[in-house]
Amino acid sequence: MYKYVSVTIEDGIGWVVFRRADKLNALNSELLEEALRALDDVESRDDAKIIVLTGEGKVFSAGADLSEVARTDKPEDAEKLFSNIVRLVKRLLDVEKPLIIALNGDAYGGGAELIWTADIILSVENAKLVWAEARWGYNTPILPVLGTPILGPSRTALLAMTIEPLTAREAHHIGLIAKLVPDQQTLREEAKRIARAIMENSPQAIRSIKKLLKLAKTSNLIELGASELQRLARGYEAREAAKAFIEKKKPEYKW
Repeated sequence: MYKYVSVTIEDGIGWVVFRRADKLNALNSELLEEALRALDDVESRDDAKIIVLTGEGKVFSAGADLSEVARTDKPEDAEKLFSNIVRLVKRLLDVEKPLIIALNGDAYGGGAELIWTADIILSVENAKLVWAEARWGYNTPILPVLGTPILGPSRTALLAMTIEPLTAREAHHIGLIAKLVPDQQTLREEAKRIARAIMENSPQAIRSIKKLLKLAKTSNLIELGASELQRLARGYEAREAAKAFIEKKKPEYKW
């Protein structure tokens, strides 16, 4: 049923796992479509009370698969990949059940953008978050909107404009990441522990809390950020940068 995503239900937890570790769980069209179907699958299951999204391998997600963009000849084909990333972000924001994102490693670009959809974020200690979109000709559609209240406008601009990394330790210190663990095995156990702790409480109370958390993340600015991302995806700079990515070159821009 799935090639790049796995779905398992275990003790009330619905695990959705990116399984494209050989490509650093880069978000290609197939993985994105499978992730969307997997979320629909898990949400429809009565035996899945909590959803945990994580990845296999050493990287949570390298973000958009720019090799797919580089192979496209038409701007609208390049835009389609980023439209699907936006669809995944919106789908995660719409999840009705408590959502835990467990960072098994680094998250880049679109992979880092996914963290803003979580109710609770866990991470291994040595992970880092890098919003690298500007290097490749794109914007960060979610970071400026949901990141600014947590990081402040100056730090948000620094991360988005310079692609300077934010370490998991720094993210934990400012409250973006709820828990740090030493390794991937401990990460899974901690996700289980937190899920069990949630399930010890009133379902109605948890649904009410989830409703308020969703409202706090609802903003028309997210729609604006998404439309800007799709506009940039059609542009010459982004398509040329994708070709540079394939050739393992740093893109050069004329200011």
